[in-house]
Amino acid sequence: MPAIQPLVTRTSASLADARMRAIRLYRLWQKGVPQIMIDYHLCMPQSVVRAKIREHFEKQRYVSDPRAIDVLLFKGRIEFDETHNVWKQYSHVLRYFDANERDPQSDRFLDKFVEGRA
Repeated sequence: MPAIQPLVTRTSASLADARMRAIRLYRLWQKGVPQIMIDYHLCMPQSVVRAKIREHFEKQRYVSDPRAIDVLLFKGRIEFDETHNVWKQYSHVLRYFDANERDPQSDRFLDKFVEGRA
């Protein structure tokens, strides 16, 4: 279980700097996938994990405020540190993959009542 050096908070000088930092964080996540698979005993292909990481980065692709990007980068690095240092439980990691595999939920009252969501 490797320890990660403490993160020093910093602000991006420009949008290009923020973009480079985001690419570095993305590469860090992608390089960490094999170890994450081993640590959490994930029984899915690496391509699925890598695609989920890409999906999370793609959600924030069009953020253009450098301060907002800095906050997202800080949160992404914290998530990486917690995942890589195995500070999360197995269920926390699986929650990232749960949203895609879930069946669509009905909006009808009777269906919600039967499922206990009403």
